Amino acid sequence: MSLERAWYQPAAWLTLLRPLSLLFGYLAKRRRIRLSAEAQGPCKPILIIGNIAVGGSGKTPLILALAEIAKSRGIKVGVISRGYGGQSKHYPLAVSPSSSADQVGDEPLLIARRAGVPVVVDPDRVSAANYLAENFPVDLILSDDGLQHYALKRSAEWIVVDAMRGLGNQKLLPEGPLREPVSRLNEAALVLLNGEGVFDYPGAIRFNLVPDQLVSLNTGDALPASFEVLGSTRVNAVAGIGDPNRFFNTLELLGFSLNRYPLKDHQKIDSGLLAQISNDPIIMTEKDAVKCGSEMPTNSWYLSVTAQFDAASATLLADTLLDLINDFGEQHGS
Repeated sequence: MSLERAWYQPAAWLTLLRPLSLLFGYLAKRRRIRLSAEAQGPCKPILIIGNIAVGGSGKTPLILALAEIAKSRGIKVGVISRGYGGQSKHYPLAVSPSSSADQVGDEPLLIARRAGVPVVVDPDRVSAANYLAENFPVDLILSDDGLQHYALKRSAEWIVVDAMRGLGNQKLLPEGPLREPVSRLNEAALVLLNGEGVFDYPGAIRFNLVPDQLVSLNTGDALPASFEVLGSTRVNAVAGIGDPNRFFNTLELLGFSLNRYPLKDHQKIDSGLLAQISNDPIIMTEKDAVKCGSEMPTNSWYLSVTAQFDAASATLLADTLLDLINDFGEQHGS
């Protein structure tokens, strides 16, 4: 049994790792105190969208949805990201829809293409935030992840939890999947739950990732997300995200039978993998698609998903974003 699987299933042997978890917790707490005392940032409100567990939680679709909610109220937002998976000689780096995922990272490129808002990447998030504030007319900065980047001054923190997966055994790394204790949720301005499942939290706002369209990597054509449009129920499902099984389950609910190819988070589809894949259609996540080039077979598609809230929750989120901006302005005399 892998370590990650053990976190989400009863595994008594994990207690052997408890001394390391205690050390991790102690060092993380000391680090937080030290960095928070010297936190910096631009004179703009910064909202952290993060999580306390390793693995995917749905932050990127959530940020896309928040960008749309903000636009509906006339709020100009920008996004900062570490740019994980990208390698550039120069930072900070503004992301455009034509940027390369190899340079800026897959998630920032996806956000730039889908949201149409300014996106800046830099492993130093303070530098990214300063660059964004100085070069783009934004009212609010969203930080894609960065909850534990305590050098970045923040106005509020929203923590995302995958309710279907939960927080496992709720232990700190490496005994469990947590970067910070469960009690950290109590400090967040909002807790957002992705889907329905084993985890709940009082007062949390829930959203669901809804399949939107199947988009051809070859032509860009967008079709309804169903197996009828492909003429085949058997597909090769490829996912290089934090929790590939969630994507696979979504495809099965749409009626597909799968040849499963789970990849590591941010891993790129390469020629070696393509050599293993059958002639059946390929369906991947949009995050995987932004890393693909002309080498992909013609029958390759990605499934776009949208984070959806009920009407009351969407209104509450929009009001909260406006309050965040107004409160920051009052505190800083702007």
